[in-house]
Amino acid sequence: MADTPFHRAAAFDPVAIAEDDARREAEGELRLYARSLAIDLSSEADGSWSITDHERIGRLGVASPGAKAMELLIEGMTVPPGARMRVIAMDGTELHPFFEIELPEGVHEYSTPLVNGDAWILEYREPLDAPFHGTFRIPWLNHAYRDVMEDHAREGTCHVNVACVPESIGWEDEIDATVRISVITPQGSGWCSGSLVNNVRQDCAPYILTAWHCGRTSTTAQFNQYKFYFNFQYATCAGGAYSTSQMMTGAQLKAYSDDYAPQYQGVGGSDFMLLRTNAAEVPASFDPFWAGWDARNIASVSEDGVCIHHPTGAPKRISSYTQTLTTGHPMGSSGLMSHYKLKWAPTENGYGVTEVGSSGSGVFKPHPTAGPVLIGTLTGSSSGSNCTYNTGTNYFGKMSYHWTNNPNTAQQKLKAWLDPDGTNTLVLAGSRSPCSEPTAVAESKAPSVVLHPNPATERLWVRGADGTPWKWMILDAAGRIISNGAMTHGDRSIALHGLAPGMYFLQLIDPAERRLREPFVVAY
Repeated sequence: MADTPFHRAAAFDPVAIAEDDARREAEGELRLYARSLAIDLSSEADGSWSITDHERIGRLGVASPGAKAMELLIEGMTVPPGARMRVIAMDGTELHPFFEIELPEGVHEYSTPLVNGDAWILEYREPLDAPFHGTFRIPWLNHAYRDVMEDHAREGTCHVNVACVPESIGWEDEIDATVRISVITPQGSGWCSGSLVNNVRQDCAPYILTAWHCGRTSTTAQFNQYKFYFNFQYATCAGGAYSTSQMMTGAQLKAYSDDYAPQYQGVGGSDFMLLRTNAAEVPASFDPFWAGWDARNIASVSEDGVCIHHPTGAPKRISSYTQTLTTGHPMGSSGLMSHYKLKWAPTENGYGVTEVGSSGSGVFKPHPTAGPVLIGTLTGSSSGSNCTYNTGTNYFGKMSYHWTNNPNTAQQKLKAWLDPDGTNTLVLAGSRSPCSEPTAVAESKAPSVVLHPNPATERLWVRGADGTPWKWMILDAAGRIISNGAMTHGDRSIALHGLAPGMYFLQLIDPAERRLREPFVVAY
């Protein structure tokens, strides 16, 4: 790669950036992990080009001394079918594998993955028989200077990884629905969290629900440069390997709360933003889950639940609450009842809290027939939140307020997108791809079950379920299937022979794929 030309971005000024970071924090603006530095490159004029038997290859070397990682913001991109990119080191070592470039009609912006290092080569390839040559410009290099590598001093040691049990038991699907979002702003890049959410049509539309304060300064072009990282999480409770390769680039803004308009200044609503990815579908290889939701106006929530998020952009974590959620607003003087208020609780593997980067993440609670459902998205906490200060109040914008109550137009309300046919569904179960028929929950006919005795010894009786022909599975604390069968009557006993003392879960699935999961204890 010795013949690849290298180009250096404008200088990074750490003193000026530190001053601006302090100002941004004081004014409650999005924390940035990277700053945009001018580089102004053209694929044709500044790249080195070669041809193989099958492909035309272009390479551009970029550098920004001192960067922990870099990403390139691309504009004016027009590429033929089959165009792809990767990132390589100066010696040719692959730093990020090839990724296909998918641009919807009329979209010409893109961004590269965030790749460690302060100097590397962007390699572009297109088929030799392509109908035209691809071209693009790179006006900006985003210089990452914090929040991009594992750093317990930054993210704290109290967090609970989503691989930990028992904290993650019963929330596995919602973990798969949670994404890390690289937000592009006029000044640089910041981290937020979000959820892939289901809609009443259940057509697997790739909708991402997050917080409006994350993206309120982004332009249409910058939304096209957002990145969504799926399954960015540790392999074990203690840590271990993780991958950043399951990523989608670009989105369109569909709906938002508009509560940061000048006349509201952030105290006008519930702080939500709905994006639809530029790619038509989430790759099946990501094993995605579309989260269910509950948009009923519930003043207080008594069930225990969790939030799944990416604090400071770190691998996915889970935080638990055990007290009744009440209603309020981060600015109490506003008088709005737009948010749930909660405090985190310690669990077996830590004291999970939310931090910057967690904004937009979903808070989930169990529903008796729809399974776990999303009821709100994180705006922030009363006075910051971290592993040292873990007792603050956290505020989640309510799904019910997102639905129809914000000071926005009818087309900007969440209902217009998640219930586009006006069915007035307020509770919807989540689903895997490929999506099944709608499983809206009829509250008046919701089946329920009672397990007894609990603790159990030789047999567990399941009563209720209104005669539904449930399939059942017994899972251990690690989520492994111990036994399974079918239930064709309202009452059914299940033999527990051979089960060691401890906690288990009975999972029931009805013909509409609605799920119930109930804990029980075996004790002798």
